[in-house]
Amino acid sequence: MTQPGEESAPLHLLVVDDEAQILELLDLTLTMSGFLVTTARSGPDALALAQARLVQSQSLQSQMFDVVVLDILMTPWDGFETVRQLHAALGAALPPVVFLSGLNRAAQVPDLAGALIAAYLIKPFRPSQLVEVIGQVARAARDRHLD
Repeated sequence: MTQPGEESAPLHLLVVDDEAQILELLDLTLTMSGFLVTTARSGPDALALAQARLVQSQSLQSQMFDVVVLDILMTPWDGFETVRQLHAALGAALPPVVFLSGLNRAAQVPDLAGALIAAYLIKPFRPSQLVEVIGQVARAARDRHLD
């Protein structure tokens, strides 16, 4: 896992949001920041993409996503249900998850550790904040993997 600008392959993100305009903006922002981005419009779509990626990674055709960036307030599954489904399907292969929340107080976001969430950002946020959080989460995951 590398940050944009480093010589190795870019981080591959799975970005999930049910609002098309927000998803397009996230895709553009993160791609311009040097990430490889795959998008999904719903939790079920994200699950299908992650399961396909897991199969490919087991046959060494590709690697699992490095980080999942996920909106909390979506349909038909909210972010928490999406993470539960991803965890049930992927187990230890679940990449770190960064939640994006329209909830305006940290107290409104449930216990992140229990929900398998590495970090969250409250909307609105600056693109540079998202890029930094993704980098921090990816580095922490890499460091845990190396231990």
